[in-house]
Amino acid sequence: MRGFWAAIYLSLLDMRGDLRRFSLVLICLAVGTALIAGVNSVGQSISQAVNRDAALLMGGDIEASRADRPASAAELEAIAKFGANARVVDTNIGAQANGSDAFVDLVAVGPTYPLMGNVSSPQLPADQKPFEFLGEHDGNFGALVSGMMLSQLGISVGDTIDLGGTTFEVRGVLGDIPDMNARGLRLGLPAMVSTDGLAVISDRTSPLPGLGTFFRYKVLLDGHNPEEARGTLAAALPDGGWTIRTAADGLGPMVRYYDLFMRFLIVTGLASLLIGGVSVGTGISSYVSERTGIIAVFRSIGADHGRVLLHFFTQVAMVAIVGIGLGVLIGSAITLLILPTVGTAIGVDLAPVVHVEPLLVASGIGLLVVFAFSYLPLQRVQYISPAQLFRSNGLAAAPFNWRMLTDIPRMLPLAIAAVALLWLANVMVHDTRLIAIFALACIVSAAIFVGAVSFAQWLLPRLPEPENRVLRQAIWAISGARSITSSVIVAVGMTLAMLVVVLVLQVNLRNEFLGASVFDAPTFVATDLFEDELDALVAMQKEQPTISAVTATPMLRGSLTAINGKPIASGQTRGPEASFLLSGDVPLTYRAEMPATSKLVDGQWWQADYQGSPLVSLHQSLRAGLGVNIGDELTFTIFGEPIVAKIASFRDYAWQGGIEFLATFSPGSISDFPATLFATITATPGNEDNVGHLISEKLPDVRFIAIGKTLGQITTALSQLSLAAGLVGGLAAGNGLLVVIGSLAAGRRQREMEAVIKTVIGERRAEVTATTLVQYLLLALIAAVLATPLGIALAWVLSQLLVDVGFSFNGPVLFYVNLGAVLLLAVVGAATTWRVVSQRPARFLREVN
Repeated sequence: MRGFWAAIYLSLLDMRGDLRRFSLVLICLAVGTALIAGVNSVGQSISQAVNRDAALLMGGDIEASRADRPASAAELEAIAKFGANARVVDTNIGAQANGSDAFVDLVAVGPTYPLMGNVSSPQLPADQKPFEFLGEHDGNFGALVSGMMLSQLGISVGDTIDLGGTTFEVRGVLGDIPDMNARGLRLGLPAMVSTDGLAVISDRTSPLPGLGTFFRYKVLLDGHNPEEARGTLAAALPDGGWTIRTAADGLGPMVRYYDLFMRFLIVTGLASLLIGGVSVGTGISSYVSERTGIIAVFRSIGADHGRVLLHFFTQVAMVAIVGIGLGVLIGSAITLLILPTVGTAIGVDLAPVVHVEPLLVASGIGLLVVFAFSYLPLQRVQYISPAQLFRSNGLAAAPFNWRMLTDIPRMLPLAIAAVALLWLANVMVHDTRLIAIFALACIVSAAIFVGAVSFAQWLLPRLPEPENRVLRQAIWAISGARSITSSVIVAVGMTLAMLVVVLVLQVNLRNEFLGASVFDAPTFVATDLFEDELDALVAMQKEQPTISAVTATPMLRGSLTAINGKPIASGQTRGPEASFLLSGDVPLTYRAEMPATSKLVDGQWWQADYQGSPLVSLHQSLRAGLGVNIGDELTFTIFGEPIVAKIASFRDYAWQGGIEFLATFSPGSISDFPATLFATITATPGNEDNVGHLISEKLPDVRFIAIGKTLGQITTALSQLSLAAGLVGGLAAGNGLLVVIGSLAAGRRQREMEAVIKTVIGERRAEVTATTLVQYLLLALIAAVLATPLGIALAWVLSQLLVDVGFSFNGPVLFYVNLGAVLLLAVVGAATTWRVVSQRPARFLREVN
């Protein structure tokens, strides 16, 4: 045992001053480990918070909801069998007081609400339910409204407010409600009334298109498993249109965006560790090759294969411990910094705590990656005799002995490490598909690059020799028997392939997060305008620099009554959008051109001058919700007259860009019906309040609804995620480029010796340097040409199966990144050669020998 520790000590002494040689390896390992540690720590915190507070966040164990109608008596009876339940209605209406307007996100609650938690309001007694507190007194029902609404309307507690044409008494200030996050992304200032108060509101029509009413029924289960109860309740409510959610689903849609971001970080972390592994393999191969003098001394004094292996494996382990340790520290710090921010965004209390398990998993994965990528380079030393080591004197890496792969006892540790790595990765990701895809991608990519190297070395000697001397020597160097072609192409190719994956996914995530938020979100919207009122708004825009945009589209109301000539049966729809479209008269529009905030998912948009039979474009959710497809016919009743329109396209639109219509018609016969106008007004930043006062004074009969702040808050959160995705992508790009530089370590001393010998025999320094430049340009081009389609293909698979976002890639970005990598490799390689040939040959040869 004393000899073992003495060998460890000697290995560490030998390494003094050499740790800086592994700086690129350390950076790659630290980045990959930090991403994996941070992502898993945040993910575990969210999972624990959901498991702890899920029912409270939902306001119950399960929830049944629909958008077109309240539950029938039979459905209420079925729901009641599962336990105590509470009724909640979500809708949007307008509010007026003191000549001012507000756009209201109204929640109406039944007698038993809330089942869990409490409604926060200073005026609400702790022992009283909101339904009772908001009941009818002195002829008026009560309302709890947000403090912002009080300020906007200039009222106080005790005053009256008009909600949908009905007078309510403001009985308190509304704070938090237990299931606020489960309600999703809502527009408007929050207010609460009782369900009895909602029933007396004279005008419950949403002032904006596309915003419907949702009827939600929360259930506190009585001895039922939530997942089992979900299926049983769904069977007990056979009428279509119902959505059943458990408490685990109750964090709202913002969680989806954070989940997408976390998946992206996991993919980036795995890619970074793979890139780090490539760096480890290249660095260790070069290091072992350059330390052949030490190996020769060991072997000459009787050190066996195991002693030499222990010496260098100790040094590799030290590099791994330092790099992974840095990554764990950075990942822990990132976790502590971002947990409160993430918790605020998704409405969950996330304490800044670092969990040990994710750090151990990240450390284990990092160590296994280092072991797997350094094992073969270290094993190659054992196949070289001392005499060969003295002759090579560190000028060339030992040739790879392919027979070693068939040595089962020798390859068993590598196989065990690979299995352990897959197991730990699955523990981290909890997604076997992702692990399988990554493992398969690595194997296929490595095989392709190795095959490409063999093909290039077979093909190049058979091509006609170019007349240019520099190009001819570069080709000879690439095709030479002891060339570094294989090491460079595999290292650079694998790195660029993973880099392309990360950059493509980053672009797709930014598109998903931002959607149409690259367009300015409107500050105000107004419905039911007439032409003269729109003309007044346009005139104000021309006169006032504080108004940046005014847009308008026709708006009329109609109801969907038949699909392909068949009346729509009860329960035919799925999803809230389809249920809303069938809820009666809903807002419709017609347009010649598709709005900039929309994108086609399927089908085609009509020509701007189209005047044929009616066509309609639907939101993409209606394809499954209505069970329709391109070419199907929908019958709408508008002003009592049926209009049959053929479905021309399905489109998606980003709500960040403003309010949109579920159904948009082509111009033509529908244009003959009377219509009002739906307008959006966008104020320049910082002038929202001034513009609001201005348009209200100029057009006092028009009700303008402020939605800019709500859209802006949501867009800001998603923009921050998008910025974070961009920073991570940039970090991965920088990490990859460092590995590209690190690939120059392969055979460095051999190249330097060959360059010096060429200058000694009379070749000019400029020509030697130019040959190196061309050689690395060709090698990097081969790697980039292969890596780009491989990376795009893997990114497509991940986008479709795992990250669940639309797929696209930014060709110019990929081109410039690849171009930068190619030029970087060539220029740094040439600069290294120029430095060597610029010094006196005798000095260099003395250092080598």
